[in-house]
Amino acid sequence: MTKTTKTQLALLKVLAAAAWADGSVDPRESEHLRNRMSSAGLSPEETSEVTSLLEKPVSYSRCEELTRELLSLLKTDAERREVIAEVEALLRADGTFDKDEREVLESLSGVMDAMSTADGFIGRITSVFRNAFARKSGEGELTRYIKNAVLQNMDRVSGGAWREKIDADTLNRYTLFGAVLGRVADLDGEISDAELERIRKLLSDQFDLDSPLLDWVVTSVQEASSAGADRQGLLSEFNRISGMKERRELLEAAFAVASLAGFTAEETQELRAISNFLWIDPRDFNEIRQRFSA
Repeated sequence: MTKTTKTQLALLKVLAAAAWADGSVDPRESEHLRNRMSSAGLSPEETSEVTSLLEKPVSYSRCEELTRELLSLLKTDAERREVIAEVEALLRADGTFDKDEREVLESLSGVMDAMSTADGFIGRITSVFRNAFARKSGEGELTRYIKNAVLQNMDRVSGGAWREKIDADTLNRYTLFGAVLGRVADLDGEISDAELERIRKLLSDQFDLDSPLLDWVVTSVQEASSAGADRQGLLSEFNRISGMKERRELLEAAFAVASLAGFTAEETQELRAISNFLWIDPRDFNEIRQRFSA
């Protein structure tokens, strides 16, 4: 593999990982990346390395790891310019290159020139996808599966009465938030009364919920936790419907549940994994952890 091809492969892997920053990969993003893989002349094995990153949610730490691999290859100005040219080609792939895309490219060029931190580069790479493709995320297969499971369970718990209280999308947000908290509480195999009460209060405070809707959501959360709800799926879907402010609020609520009896090693590991799949900067994670530890 030539140095140029190796750099292109490293960049495409970063772009594929960064596409998960808001919880889903738009078909247009996937198509653009596949076109770039084809034009780069990657081997089937190299192509598989990139496409595997498009198949399931990628964490912040994995994207950071891939970014550092890319940065380690860029020793000269010429190599950095090659990466900028590759990103520009990606932005122009749909036949347009507007003001927002130009600003993203210029900002990315500035970061490349400074080469100060991987974190800054990750931020700009994710901006490429958010700004360049102006995504309007639809409901993919994973989204429909999770939402249908939530609604079916809520129909059973409430006898269908929830439909008179709230719409399906809002209910999905509440139950996703609660299900993540339930995962944290259930790490030892059961949710204690104190943990359940903490989850109830957090949901009430966060979303201004009261009975009977609050009771139905808590029951649904408790049952989902016992069934072993998938972390990656839950957090990918929450990322799709939320901004960074809401993601931080979810992480802080998860810490609030874990802090009831002090942090075990398993809880700390779970909280770190949640933070990673919420794409929260590790520095923010440490700030929240220090605050709750104190």
